[in-house]
Amino acid sequence: MRIKKMLIILTAIWALCTFTSGCAVHKRMKIAENAKSELIGLSKTDLLSCAGVPMRSETINDMEFLTYVSDATGIGFFHRSKRYCEVTFTLRNGVVEKISYAGNTGGRFSKGEQCAYALEPCMKVED
Repeated sequence: MRIKKMLIILTAIWALCTFTSGCAVHKRMKIAENAKSELIGLSKTDLLSCAGVPMRSETINDMEFLTYVSDATGIGFFHRSKRYCEVTFTLRNGVVEKISYAGNTGGRFSKGEQCAYALEPCMKVED
């Protein structure tokens, strides 16, 4: 009887952790998805103000590329996974024109999730 009660408690704790982290993952995926449209038109000054100094930058003709990196190591059920996202903002004449993501940005059902960490400071996030 005692083992059964312990098993129920552990199952409840596991379910709570799984569902609450699942909500957070979904929220981060939406941030990454929405950023590709919401941050278009942002000025370079505003981008630097909210995201900070980029890890890399390159200028070619009238285009500028600012790259931010977000990374983390997580532990899955059977392996460790290294997730990272390189968020590159393409600017023309000092205004964001395009945003692209590269890297191991999430899991099978959480594509782009890791990118949100670099984008969130610039997004109007609703709870």
